Amino acid sequence: MADTKKFNKGELAGYIIAGLFALAGLVFVVFGIIGDHFPGLESDNWVSISEGKWLTNWSGIGYRWWGLILLGIAVFLTVIVLNVAASKGDKDEERAARRKQRQLLAESVVEAETEEVK
Repeated sequence: MADTKKFNKGELAGYIIAGLFALAGLVFVVFGIIGDHFPGLESDNWVSISEGKWLTNWSGIGYRWWGLILLGIAVFLTVIVLNVAASKGDKDEERAARRKQRQLLAESVVEAETEEVK
């Protein structure tokens, strides 16, 4: 039967934050694609106008690049959270295995002592 694992609060918060970065990145990439392929006049292209007014004004890059940067941050955060959760799970498994091994060793010592008494 599959072992079900519950998320702790920190792990869940990490996944939510990474998901928000990914969502923002996808929205920015879609805005970049819409801005490049908007039908009609350049003066009617609201995406290109907004990109020029506030985004490229201070950063020098557009919606697509910011979307890729945000997606990269989301992937990086997800990898960190997964790595921390996996190492914590490995430590828990090792701790349980050591506990079981000590229990078996204690039982074998008790059995050996009772056999010596007989």
